[in-house]
Amino acid sequence: MQLIGVIPARLASQRLPQKALAEIGGEPMILAVWRRARRVLDRVILAVDGPELAALGRAAGAEVVVTDPALPSGSDRVAAALEALNLRPDAVINIQGDQPFLAEAHLRALCGPVGGAPVVTLAAPLADPADPARVKVVCDGRGRALYFSRAAIPHGGPYRQHVGLYRFSPDALARFVAAPPSPLERIEGLEQLRLMEIGVPIDVIDVDEPAFSVDTPDDLSEARRRAAAGG
Repeated sequence: MQLIGVIPARLASQRLPQKALAEIGGEPMILAVWRRARRVLDRVILAVDGPELAALGRAAGAEVVVTDPALPSGSDRVAAALEALNLRPDAVINIQGDQPFLAEAHLRALCGPVGGAPVVTLAAPLADPADPARVKVVCDGRGRALYFSRAAIPHGGPYRQHVGLYRFSPDALARFVAAPPSPLERIEGLEQLRLMEIGVPIDVIDVDEPAFSVDTPDDLSEARRRAAAGG
C-alpha cells in the first residue's frame, strides 16, 4: 500500500502569524515536524503557501510544493499538492504542521490496519473538557465518529480529545475539497464536520496521549521549554 504524508503550512496563521518559522529546538517548527514524520513515512511532502517556506524546506532536503496562498484549509493544500504532482496514492496522511513533537505512535496508528471508513483520525483520553481549543469527539460502538465539537461532549463524559491527523482516501479528499463549507463546520469551526455532513464516514482510532499543538504565544513558549528539556 502506498501511503504519502503531506504537511500543509502557511505563514498567515491567524492566532500566531508565521508560526511555521518559529524556532523550536534550534530549527523552524515546520522542519521539526517534517523530520519526525520522515522517521515513519518514506515520502513526506511540504505543501506551503509561498517562496519563503519553499526555500526553507528545499534547503533541508524536503520535497516541496508551493500551493495557492488563498486556499482555505490545510486539507485543500494537501489536495492541491497531490494534484500538482499528479499523485494518487492509496491513502494520504494530512500531518499538522504545528505539532513539533509529532508522536511516531500516532503516525504508525494511521499506517497500520484501519477500519472501513475512507477517512481515519485519532483520539486520546481527556480529563478536562472545559477548554474549547481541545476538540472533543463522540463515536459509536464501532469507533465511527458521530460528532466533533468544541463543547464538552458527551454530557458527563467520558471525554476523548481529537488528535488532528487524518488519513484520507483520494476520493474522500476530493469530495471534501469539492464541497462548500457546511453549516455545522461554520458553527463549530471544525472542517471535519464538512465530511460528516456530506456523508463521508470517519473512523477514530484510540491512542494513549494527545498531541501538543502550537497555536498561541504561550504554546510556543511551552514548546521551547520542552525542547530545551529534551523534548
